[in-house]
Amino acid sequence: MPPKTTPNTGLLTRGSTVLNLLLAEWTKLRSTASFYWTTGLLLAASALFSVAFTAPADAMAGEGGGNPFAPMLLVMNVGLISSLFVIVQSAMVVTTEYRFGVHTTNFRIAPKRWQVALAKFVLYAILAAAIALIALVIAYSIGSIFHAFTGSWTSNPIARRGLWAVPVGIILLVLFTQGVGWIMRNTAGAVTIVFALQFVVENIIRLIPRVGNSIVEYMPFSNFIAFMVNVPVQGHGITASLAIFAAWALAAWILGVALLLRRDV
Repeated sequence: MPPKTTPNTGLLTRGSTVLNLLLAEWTKLRSTASFYWTTGLLLAASALFSVAFTAPADAMAGEGGGNPFAPMLLVMNVGLISSLFVIVQSAMVVTTEYRFGVHTTNFRIAPKRWQVALAKFVLYAILAAAIALIALVIAYSIGSIFHAFTGSWTSNPIARRGLWAVPVGIILLVLFTQGVGWIMRNTAGAVTIVFALQFVVENIIRLIPRVGNSIVEYMPFSNFIAFMVNVPVQGHGITASLAIFAAWALAAWILGVALLLRRDV
């Protein structure tokens, strides 16, 4: 009898390889103490900021009053706080192996380097989005305890939009940061570049006479924030902001993976 053919063997093998890489990356991440510490700090900071921005000064004294519950303010704060921690964690997922010199062993085990890069992105993007969502729910829940009027964040359209907009923005931020991480191969360098773009470079460009604001409209982090908080930048809408930041993130990741494939180690 002729041997049975298995036309899908290659596809199954590739699927198994990617799954094994995801499991391997999860093992590395869950055995890293800094991941738990930074995640805990992110959630704690989100809770503290929610208390600071929504709790009235006389709430504990039972004298009434209170600050209005502002979902957009919480979305902005949680989005910014999450982005700080996610940038650091995203870079570490990529660059820590270079720091300890174990990346060569990793690539000998998985010679198709793009699969390693993809596994690192998929795993941490899912975790980062989930963590950001939890942080936002914590902030909303605390805010709803202290806000000055009767209502629920679950029925507020701004609050409900944040539940998907912040995780989507965070996923793209992971893509962007890991791309920079593959380019730099150094945690401090990658984090510094992304922080500089977010907090320094775009503000400096904005000061350029006549053309500064027009340039910033197409920079990554102005559009990142605009999308998450649903406040359009001058010149285009929210959908365009999402597309612009996604283009930056994808370009950074593709460049980083291209360099990963070309380098000897």
